[in-house]
Parts: sequence; structure tokens; C-alpha cells
Amino acid sequence: MKLRVTHRGCYGRIDGEVVELPVGHEFVAKDIPPAFVGRVIILEQQSVETKEDKKKKR
Repeated sequence: MKLRVTHRGCYGRIDGEVVELPVGHEFVAKDIPPAFVGRVIILEQQSVETKEDKKKKR
């Protein structure tokens, strides 16, 4: 899923250094990190297809 930082207090790696992510920073993650809940918004949520879903389409 694609996330955007909306509040200060989120830290992560940018160019190999741990820094506070700026408000407006967008990034991709599998899940919302627990420390980021309430500080980020979901921009895009990718649907996950299971093997069973792929078999049904055939």
C-alpha cells in the first residue's frame, strides 16, 4: 500500500540514514507500522490475489 505522512513523529531510512520523515513524504509498505498509526494516510491499497483467485480466473 502507498502511504503519506500527515503528522510529525515518523522515523525511517532515507538514503541510508535514519531521519524524521517529512510531512507529505510518500512511501510504500506492506502494512502500516504500529508507530505510524494516526500519522499516515493510505493513498493506494493494492489488492492481493491469492493462488485460489488466480485459478478461478483461468
